[in-house]
This record gives sequence, C-alpha cells and structure tokens, in this order.
Amino acid sequence: MSFAQTIVENVLRLAEEKKAKKVRGVVIELGELLLINPEQLEFCFQVASHGTIAEGAELELKFTKPVIECLMCGKKYSEPIAICECGGIIKVEGGKDMLIRRVEMEV
Repeated sequence: MSFAQTIVENVLRLAEEKKAKKVRGVVIELGELLLINPEQLEFCFQVASHGTIAEGAELELKFTKPVIECLMCGKKYSEPIAICECGGIIKVEGGKDMLIRRVEMEV
C-alpha cells in the first residue's frame, strides 16, 4: 500500500501545482527488482485515490529490466546472481526505480 500511497501523494501534489480538476491517467515505470505485483498495486492505487481528483484514473505500469554485468569479464546476465562464472563480482544497475513518467489531467 505504501507504493500506491506515495504515487497518489505525488500525483495529487503535481495536480495541485497545475490547478487540475481531474486526473485521468498515470503512467508509472517500475524496476523489475522491486518485485511489485501489478494487480495489487493497481488495487491499492484505486483505494488510495478514493475520494480525490485521482479517483478512477487509469494506472499504466511499464516494467524495466536491470543491467546485470560482471565487473571482471563483462559478461551480462538477464537474472540477478551472486557471483559470475569467472568468479568476478556482479554489478547491478537499475531495476529498482519507481518513476512517474506521465500524468494526464484536466486543467
């Protein structure tokens, strides 16, 4: 629920700045490593936005993959691992972000 509440709070703050009358849609970019259940987030968003100008807004979720690479040999992986086959240390970039990419409003 905290992710949904954070999204709603930020959307409402932006809507207030723009003097919006209604929020119609929100596009969120989520990193796959957050392990968020999309159906659960959508439900919690609807609950958190109830009674606000964002109530009934369509929530669109886009997932991004992390970049996982060995610092020693440069091999790239599609799934998180603890250590590379060569024994090198793995670097993980991205995949843990939650960004509001677009808010559609009536002003």
